[in-house]
Amino acid sequence: MSWTGLSQWFWSEDVWLPPFYTWDDLVHSRHFIYPNFYDVWTYPLGFALFFIALRYLVLTPYVFTPIANFYGVKNTQARPPPFNTTLNGIFRQYRSHAPVEVVSKAAQSLGWTERQVERWLRQQALAARTTDLGKFCGLAWEALYYTLYCIMGLVVLWDKPWLWDIRHCWYGFPRHNLDTDVWWYYMVPLGFYWSMTITHSFQHRRKDSNQLFVHHVLTIMLISFSWACNFVRIGTLVLVVHECADIPMLVAKMCKLCGRRDLMDNLFVVFLLLWLSTRTGLYPLWILRSTLFEAHVILGLWYPVYYIFNGMLLLLMLIHLGWTFLILRIVVRKLRNNQIDDVRSSTDDSVQENDEAVIKKEN
Repeated sequence: MSWTGLSQWFWSEDVWLPPFYTWDDLVHSRHFIYPNFYDVWTYPLGFALFFIALRYLVLTPYVFTPIANFYGVKNTQARPPPFNTTLNGIFRQYRSHAPVEVVSKAAQSLGWTERQVERWLRQQALAARTTDLGKFCGLAWEALYYTLYCIMGLVVLWDKPWLWDIRHCWYGFPRHNLDTDVWWYYMVPLGFYWSMTITHSFQHRRKDSNQLFVHHVLTIMLISFSWACNFVRIGTLVLVVHECADIPMLVAKMCKLCGRRDLMDNLFVVFLLLWLSTRTGLYPLWILRSTLFEAHVILGLWYPVYYIFNGMLLLLMLIHLGWTFLILRIVVRKLRNNQIDDVRSSTDDSVQENDEAVIKKEN
């Protein structure tokens, strides 16, 4: 199949467009702008490179690090154990939680005791962990982005009719004109999530690293997909609902690193309320309800893209429910101890602190 034939097959009007519409009906004109699919695969990559450079070359060394130093955030790194090829391979696969049989086999091959092997793995885990300064800078970057993007969302959407009446996401579909400010509102998060996806493999592994990676990829797919079929209006609402809850969570973690647990606990409560009201409240009851039960009634039609788009939105909801379970489990556990510690399983702090305690005890 030629490239032209493959392109025609992929962009089949029977899949992407409502019945009785063709791509010719949606061409750019003086009074109508339809989203250009190639925009989401060109401009955001440039934005991603800009965000990476801004984060690591400007903000981290010249803004976030001085702030962290002012508040006494530590930059200490544990000394790594002597390099060992066998144990290093085990560490890459299991971290400090290798199965008993793996530890026993490694001990036999090296002529060590099992306790020595376990201690080496714990020391390597401590040496590989991100310093508090590194964590602070990463949190500060995300908090800055989400704060500015939330402000941008309010500015862009405040005068849009679909913010106040979600049914305007479907009235007149798919001939929705693309405004310039909405174009920017789409390109900026695509660039950000591409930057986070690109740098994901270079960052310290977290308990929810796999969920975060899936979330980033799914977000990119959702934004790009909604752009291609002009579900842009409902897409902007998904974006504005999703970003605000992360801000108090990120700032709470920064406060923890600065030793301000009192502020951290208060911000955690704000985060919990925002998370439950947006991710498990507004998102399913406002957005999903409209896409699942209102859109096809207003449009009076069904077509393949409609099912694909809703399937992706439902998958995003499942990820929310998984994170909500983790959050509530943390809340219950910490309330029993009269203290709220970390949120959304962002790091292996509990495991790392246990490793530190064991090593100190052995020494």
